[in-house]
Amino acid sequence: MEIHEDFPLKVAVFLDGRPGHEKQSMGIVRALQHLHSLEVTTINIDHTSLWQDVSAWLRYILGMVFLSTAAKEPYDIVIGAGVHTHIPMLCCKRRSGAFCIVCMAPARILRSGFDLCCIPQHDGIEAGQNVFLTVGPPNYSEAKAGHDRDKALILLGGVDTKSHHWSSEDIGSYVLDLVSKEHEKEWTISSSPRTPEETVVLVEKMAGQYENITFFRYENTPTGWIEKQYYKNGRVWVTADSMSMVYEALSAGCHVGILPVVWKNQHNKFKRSETHLLEQGLVVSFTDWRAGTARWKLHEPLNEAGRCAEEIMRRWLKKN
Repeated sequence: MEIHEDFPLKVAVFLDGRPGHEKQSMGIVRALQHLHSLEVTTINIDHTSLWQDVSAWLRYILGMVFLSTAAKEPYDIVIGAGVHTHIPMLCCKRRSGAFCIVCMAPARILRSGFDLCCIPQHDGIEAGQNVFLTVGPPNYSEAKAGHDRDKALILLGGVDTKSHHWSSEDIGSYVLDLVSKEHEKEWTISSSPRTPEETVVLVEKMAGQYENITFFRYENTPTGWIEKQYYKNGRVWVTADSMSMVYEALSAGCHVGILPVVWKNQHNKFKRSETHLLEQGLVVSFTDWRAGTARWKLHEPLNEAGRCAEEIMRRWLKKN
């Protein structure tokens, strides 16, 4: 698709303060900038109470009344992710007439209000007139050369009482197997906001015993640190509960392995996503690696942000 520089598109990005949601929206915006010049405005949605949700719904339902006095907002495209951004985005669409894109599955009652819903296929929603399916969520990562085969990264998720059981002992044993059997590699390990302190302490102690391990607490890593690690390391292991990081590593062109967790529901979207990636040969399982049967296949890096951006421009140009 050609790059258009004749006039900049005015883009409003709605952010809810969650880094994962920001990566989805801003990843698409970054990809759009490769296709068209943009003027980007970020709008922060601070959610602190149920009343905010109620008042947002009231404004949306009564929106046609407010339109007579509301100032028209100068946006061509509105984009965002996160449930608390949905109503504000749709209200902005009404005021501006903008092309409105949501980076997840919105509530069914709202779905038809969006011009395009970029929805990961593991959500189990069928493609439709305004539903564009992606292989996992779009993200910041871009494929780059320079991955070092002698360097490997382990990314730890953590507790989520709804989806899985977390065992610090099991995770510690997986990490120990990896770093001891592949002792020739230089290992970098990082926790995440959900990693329990007992897991952090266990892995920190392990790092003190092995010269080939460097451990980072997530709170001590700066913004953009993890993207730089994807580009440095040839191999990345991620706990199965952190599928967003699995897709980020695949987008960066890394070989990716998945460390198991015990799922509470074998049909949840993360388990479905894990199964799909394994069946497609895009990732390897820890079980196969431990048995010596893992096959690290060459594959094209994912570029879901780019795919979404091209679909947005195709539809926007057709509409305008």
